[in-house]
Amino acid sequence: MKTLVSKAARGVLPALAVSMFCSACSTTGTAVGRLEQPTGPGNAVTLVWKSDAANPDRGTISGTLPDGSHYAGRYFEVLKTADADIYGPAWVGWRPYWSGWRMGWYSGPVRDLDWPGFVTIYTGRVIANMKSDDDQGRLRCRFRLDDPRAGLVHGGHGECQLSNGQTIDHVIVASN
Repeated sequence: MKTLVSKAARGVLPALAVSMFCSACSTTGTAVGRLEQPTGPGNAVTLVWKSDAANPDRGTISGTLPDGSHYAGRYFEVLKTADADIYGPAWVGWRPYWSGWRMGWYSGPVRDLDWPGFVTIYTGRVIANMKSDDDQGRLRCRFRLDDPRAGLVHGGHGECQLSNGQTIDHVIVASN
């Protein structure tokens, strides 16, 4: 009987370990849009995102533009319950709270916002800030989540802006 129990335990323990491991698995996906050119719509741009295993509300995001420049950084789902300090990397290279970026979907005035103002506008959205490999360029993105309770893994849509003013429009976010 002892042998049967230990054989059963040997079968259950690996399954339990896999189950516990996968509860902390990260998710991955893409965000695809078009780099707008002065002459009209340009080439497609694909960004790849990967959530942090311990916190799916944050993660890494990167992509390569048609000119070959590569950008990488962090993304954050904006939550009212989160401490504002965790979003610090989102402002590097930009004015705090991105007050200079027109908010076409927000009808209020565009001005320097404080954290409570920003989080009220951006809750249920994901923001991302990336820098180029040569540290000369910045790329910021904002996405509306299709299902804010489910997070980025359930998709969304949005836009991105380069520090030179070019935009990546009609971005569709999906999970793999």
